[in-house]
Amino acid sequence: MQFRSLSFWFLPAVLALWLFSGCDEDIEPFSGVGKRPVYIPLAQLSDIKSLPPRPIVLSGSIFLRDSFFFMLEQRQGIHVFNVADPGNPVAVAFWQIPAIGDFSMSGNRLFVDSWRDLVTIDISDIHNIRSIDRQTGLFDPLLYPPLFNGIFECVDESKGAVAGWEDAFLTEARCRTFN
Repeated sequence: MQFRSLSFWFLPAVLALWLFSGCDEDIEPFSGVGKRPVYIPLAQLSDIKSLPPRPIVLSGSIFLRDSFFFMLEQRQGIHVFNVADPGNPVAVAFWQIPAIGDFSMSGNRLFVDSWRDLVTIDISDIHNIRSIDRQTGLFDPLLYPPLFNGIFECVDESKGAVAGWEDAFLTEARCRTFN
């Protein structure tokens, strides 16, 4: 029975690796519409702060704690809402956290992955958050556009951290998320 369950997961794992094939010199260059990474300098990764609320563009993970609802804005930060009255949620703040991939909370600490780093942020004052620790080089960030099937410009980490993806006309692109 153990062999059967292993084989059950083996094929999907192989298919996932095949689908997210990434950059390859053997891929015929493509010119046309695709996705291009938007870079920020690595020095900007530490530009973590609380800002006024802003519109949601590309949501992600959510977290509910007490009367506050937290929603990830992919690669940008976290939206904070007061949901004390569930029928009337109130946008309270936007926490700018460059190149954020995901987050978790414990007490007054927010833990985020920001590009390759694990950052601990003190959130005891929602309107004045502050970074209190950064452990560098712990994560391998996604080097392809999430939830996208197609051709994209390969990430060049010498240009900085990827803070998002934009539609663009590509020339000689060699990365793709499908075969």
